[in-house]
Amino acid sequence: MIDELIEAARRVGEFRLHPLGFFYLQDELGDGVRRRIHVWLPDAGDRPDNDRHQHSFDIESLVVAGKMQSEVYRFRQTEEGSELEFEVVYDTDKSSLRPTGRRGELDTVASFETGAGHQYKLAAGVVHRVIVTEVPCITILTVIERGEPIYSYGFTEEQPFVRRAPDANEAFRIAAIIAAAGSRRREK
Repeated sequence: MIDELIEAARRVGEFRLHPLGFFYLQDELGDGVRRRIHVWLPDAGDRPDNDRHQHSFDIESLVVAGKMQSEVYRFRQTEEGSELEFEVVYDTDKSSLRPTGRRGELDTVASFETGAGHQYKLAAGVVHRVIVTEVPCITILTVIERGEPIYSYGFTEEQPFVRRAPDANEAFRIAAIIAAAGSRRREK
């Protein structure tokens, strides 16, 4: 894991900003398996309204630094529902939300906290959200593609989001946060 952090710090210009406010670096490992490193900066900004979502892949996540609260939901379709469902669509370096026409409610199934040094897993297609409660926060994920549709839930359609590289200040801060986490892990 320390080697992965050192390599990520060297490649900080390859990170991209995710619509949920963190920077990520992704590597293809083959056979539908990818490795991702997520970094939340201390001033990550507000989460979008549509932060409840699901993935097309299974997640095995190790929290390297910081702490997060995960919430798991079940989408229950109902015409009177306050939540709108959106399909996440990708186009090169942009992602956007396309309404599916379905409405419903999100019922809370579970909630759990994961701190540095601990892992959690989520299956593809599970509706969830993560709230970072201690920053900076770093996670290393192994994702296994399952081909599930990707949906987001919320109240409004958002503008397409450009997954841009970090600016010079953000890149410096990401590298410093990763280096500090690597040093702490090496001391243990």
